[in-house]
Amino acid sequence: MHKNFYLFAQLIKELKPRVLGCQIGTAFTYRKNELVLTLNSDLFLRLSVAPDQPYFLISKQSVVKQPVLKLFPELNGQTILNISLLNFDKHLLIETENFRLEAVFYGNFNNIFLFDKEEKLISTFKDRLEYPETATKKPEKFALNSVEREVLEDFAASNPDQSIFTFLKKNFAALSNLLFNEILFRIQLNADLKLCDLNDSQKQRLIDTLVKIGEEMNSGTAYLYFKPDNERINRISVIPLLHLEDSEKLTARRRSSINDALSVFYREKQFVLEFERLQSVCSKALSTRLNYLRNSVEKLKKNSDLTSRKEEAELKANLLLTFKNQIPKGAREVELENIFSEEKEKIKIKLNPSRTVVANAERYFNKFKRLNEEKNIQEIKLNTYQKEIKEIEQLIADLNKIKDLDRLRKFSRKLKEIKLIQKTAAEADRQIPSSNLRYSFKRLILNKTWDVYIGKDGENNDLLTFRFANKWDVWLHAQGVTGAHVIIRVPKKDQLPPRHIIEQAAQIAAANSKAKHSSTVSVIYTQVRYVSRIRKAPPGTVKVQNEKVIFVKPLEIK
Repeated sequence: MHKNFYLFAQLIKELKPRVLGCQIGTAFTYRKNELVLTLNSDLFLRLSVAPDQPYFLISKQSVVKQPVLKLFPELNGQTILNISLLNFDKHLLIETENFRLEAVFYGNFNNIFLFDKEEKLISTFKDRLEYPETATKKPEKFALNSVEREVLEDFAASNPDQSIFTFLKKNFAALSNLLFNEILFRIQLNADLKLCDLNDSQKQRLIDTLVKIGEEMNSGTAYLYFKPDNERINRISVIPLLHLEDSEKLTARRRSSINDALSVFYREKQFVLEFERLQSVCSKALSTRLNYLRNSVEKLKKNSDLTSRKEEAELKANLLLTFKNQIPKGAREVELENIFSEEKEKIKIKLNPSRTVVANAERYFNKFKRLNEEKNIQEIKLNTYQKEIKEIEQLIADLNKIKDLDRLRKFSRKLKEIKLIQKTAAEADRQIPSSNLRYSFKRLILNKTWDVYIGKDGENNDLLTFRFANKWDVWLHAQGVTGAHVIIRVPKKDQLPPRHIIEQAAQIAAANSKAKHSSTVSVIYTQVRYVSRIRKAPPGTVKVQNEKVIFVKPLEIK
């Protein structure tokens, strides 16, 4: 009901004594859709023409830190002579000695217009200039907050063929579905019944209900409604909404000031909008990453039978060599009979048209030449994906438990720090806590247990070694050449990785260095505490003590 005419009408009654005679100072805006008028020396009159948040509210003046755009300079020094609503609609008029400010809160006309005494349009709040033609038309309808009992009784008696639905919808201004449903709930009658079919008791109940609702509207009381499962404000109303208390189990809190209640309502609404927006951003980022990881696992599992794939590749190579004289030059694909099988089935083989048949056969022979190495790479990839899946699933569970906006903001900041949500330009230079740096590096999981992190460049190497790593972690680097810093995360300072884990990490360090194409690479390793920066040296350049050397074959994991 925050957009309803009757709430606006009661708000006018409450604010009128406070603003009449006030002198307007500066008119300005500092956020989208809201105009602020300074009144005397201590009040702000705020007018919002946002389609989902229309309002005019009084608040105490406060310091506005955001950039301010000043508007309507003609109003400076003008005194407010009257404030009213136009034609049973959400159309506010503020009259001064020389001008009239009109705020339109409905349809496609949401805007604020400034007219002079000659009805000339001086300027507008938004660039749009459309002015609602309906503003000059007065509907011939009753207003629930001002109609008298005798008028209702006479009108009902003179329209006996109207149904209750028609009687209410056709003859009462600004009757929203919410108000209509409230009336039906209170009278406990079918909306299709004609007035002539009602007995005296039913007619009296209808009239009494309408009069009662009008009295409630004029009481100056506001009702804030809360959902039963939390403390979030669901609705605001100037009458008790008994049908929602019954059907949705909403609970109401009464407020003696509509201005204060509406201020609370919009603060809560703003909170909910921000909470839902931020929650959606976080949820989408986590779901996207989780789907990517799960799809990657599925692809790995589909390609997991490397032995049979090797056999298939060798079969294709042998068939190409067998039929090499029958395959046309430059062919992209051939279909050959499997002479090595009793079924003699046809096998399709893709070719590189720029290569000879023999070269294509050699390519198939070499495809799974490093079978054990390929199996090892697949296992490392699978372990890495599966561990991150568990971490993302835990983050999703943590997100679903968050009900507080501050906690959600911290959670969102964490997702930015671990590279799941993009940072804004203002956040780019903010230092990331070391605990959230793990997604700043390439990461692999060895033997389902050991986390290995690989630096990406000089600055990233420094970040890995001197901010993220613990002093007892194992540090590795290809000896004598430029390359990535590699860290084996050690859970406890007295727990060293086994020899085969150090060997695998060394292979990874070799593959991420300038020596990656060598058959054998010497790699040094030590604890992080024995690695130090060299003053004035380029990023990633370090001095190492107590190092050991291991010779390995590079293991490239893409």
